[in-house]
Amino acid sequence: MPVSAASVPPGVSLRAATVEDAEALGRCVIDGFAGYRAFAPAGWEPPPMAEEVAHVRRLLRSRQHWCLIAERDGALVGQIAVLPAALSGMPVDDASLAHLRNLFVHPDQWGSGLARVLHRAGVEASRERGFAAMRLFTPAAHGRARRFYEREGWQPAGEEFHAPGPDLVLIEYRLELSRPRR
Repeated sequence: MPVSAASVPPGVSLRAATVEDAEALGRCVIDGFAGYRAFAPAGWEPPPMAEEVAHVRRLLRSRQHWCLIAERDGALVGQIAVLPAALSGMPVDDASLAHLRNLFVHPDQWGSGLARVLHRAGVEASRERGFAAMRLFTPAAHGRARRFYEREGWQPAGEEFHAPGPDLVLIEYRLELSRPRR
């Protein structure tokens, strides 16, 4: 289902991200990851801000990376990013598979429908780019995220595993794109 202006929460606007947004996007990711402390192992820390901003900047320069941001009063309140799974941090050689890299919404937007709007836009962008399926990794202990993705039609794909990069136990989810969700 395409994103309609009527589905975007009041006062929020959507636009494609640019390289100039790298710092705000990086901050959004780090702020989102900070919430992981509630379920992460003791002493766990998000990646360094400078590292995330540099990574986001590289991705935004790629034509294969798609990123949509949500703003309210000029401040970033949400984002979603999608790229080919072959170019992700856990690459697979499958040209038909998109990787949902980030879907973060500022806590003051939780319950507003913004996450669903961004998710829908990411799914549609993946379909438009010819992908047949999407995958994502989320912390196994992140119940809120897992419930959201499952409501949106995602299915667990495999067992939980420890990922050294984020030093968290993750689970992979998959979403088939062969037909639009209603």
